[in-house]
Amino acid sequence: AAARGARVILCDERAHSGGSLLADDRARIDGQTSAEWVDGTMAQLRANPRVRVLQRTTAFGYFPHNLMGLSERLTDHLAAPPPGLARERLWQVRAREVILATGAIEQPLVFPGNDRPGIMLSHAAATYVSNGANPFRTAVVVTVDNQGYRDAIRLHNAGVNVAAIVDIRKKVSKSSKKSSRKAVEKLG
Repeated sequence: AAARGARVILCDERAHSGGSLLADDRARIDGQTSAEWVDGTMAQLRANPRVRVLQRTTAFGYFPHNLMGLSERLTDHLAAPPPGLARERLWQVRAREVILATGAIEQPLVFPGNDRPGIMLSHAAATYVSNGANPFRTAVVVTVDNQGYRDAIRLHNAGVNVAAIVDIRKKVSKSSKKSSRKAVEKLG
């Protein structure tokens, strides 16, 4: 849109754009790792005077006539914020066009006690270890798709003992069975 002359605001609630793509070390885009591709793309966007990138910014409201409410966190991430600096900035943006790219939400497995510490979605656990935070010694991964196997491999590669992978699908495609076998072989 910016290349065609539009002014663009790109907001992301995280400090770094890329979402779960950043945690996928196997993904390749145009021959680059996902992290390299995200870094290059974000550098191009930041260099364009028609683009404003707002990190740590949550789009909290989408109102009539394309009015957006954005909350930009300015200092919450700083250990010692300078005195007098605002914590947040409220943006009220009226846009000609709006694109909402909210990502996907993993659905948790519901069972008694599923909200206890240490019980989490497999992709969240794999993202923790990919970012250098590894609070796990042993994991049991319950999955309904191939992502659970990829997450189990990432946990294993980070030193977590993956005691079991429980695939609760009733029917599994041939390609899913093949990639599942490869994952199990990697885990030993």
